[in-house]
Order: sequence, then structure tokens, then C-alpha cells
Amino acid sequence: MIPMLAERIHRARAGDQRALEDLIREYQQPVAGFVARRIADRGAIQDVCQNVFVKMVLSIRKLHSPEAFEPWLFRIAENACRDHQRRERWRRRLFVPLGERTKSTSSWDAAESSRQAELQFAQLQVGLDRIEARQRRLLALSTETPRSYEQLAALTHTSVSALKSRLFRARTRLRRLMSRGEIDHEP
Repeated sequence: MIPMLAERIHRARAGDQRALEDLIREYQQPVAGFVARRIADRGAIQDVCQNVFVKMVLSIRKLHSPEAFEPWLFRIAENACRDHQRRERWRRRLFVPLGERTKSTSSWDAAESSRQAELQFAQLQVGLDRIEARQRRLLALSTETPRSYEQLAALTHTSVSALKSRLFRARTRLRRLMSRGEIDHEP
């Protein structure tokens, strides 16, 4: 490791704002390239990179050795990409892509697409009404703004593993309630 970089990392760990800014400037392009290779949504790259550097700033004091900095930073970037992809898959399951379904020239097709969208939205509403308020709040927190599991755990005052379990259960419950037939038959 370059001695100057090691010194900058030590200063950043000690809370030196200038050293943190220098690290961000130095790693901004490599992290952006790393993220761009993993995320299809070009509009989200900047947001994901920002999340990476926020996490770096918040967690750099926990870094034990300067030699581990680069692998540590790119592990944060990898996790941020996975979190983004997970949120996007979740959003795609919940919401109907109206633009794609209403491109038809037939007015009947457009009316059918609209009816399908309304039905799916109604299923979502019924499903959300039927899950516990605690699960509903957790789902809202996880989808309203891009947040890492660590940030969500801090907001909900739980551990990351407990948060992941609760999110999984809430999503599974909502998905089951939204699946065809479950909405009408469940008490």
C-alpha cells in the first residue's frame, strides 16, 4: 500500500474531513465503474455510489487496517449494488409497468390493460391492509427511499439479521396475499 494512502486512511479514521474528501475523490471513478458494471439502470448509478461513500464515511472508524481499505470499500459497493437490485426486483413485482401495457393501438387492449392495473393495485391495497401494521411500516421504509440493511436496522432499532428476517416474512406474506385467489378467500 502506498504510504501516503495509508496515512490518509489513518487520518480519515481519526475524523479528518479533508482526508475523507481526498479518499472519495480518489475512489469516485473506480467505484462508479464498478457499480456501472453491475447495475442496468444508468440513472441509479450516482445514487448507489453516493450510498457507498456515505456508508464508507459512517463506517471507516471500524476499519482495522489501511491495507484492507480497498477490498472493504468495494465490498460496500457490491452490497449497495445487491441492495439496489433487490429493491428494484421488489418494486417490479409490486407495480404494473403501465407504459408498456398501454402502448397498444386498440382501445379494447388499453381498457383491458387499465382494468388489469386497477385489479393489481386493488390486490396490493388489500394485501397491505391485511398484513400487520409493523410489517406494513417496514415495507414502506424499505421501498420509499433507497436504504441499506444497516440503515434500515438502525431506523428500526434491530439487528441486520432480524431486519432481513422480518422483511422476508413481510414480503412473503404480501406476495401470498396478492397472488390470485388469496385475496378473495382469506378472512
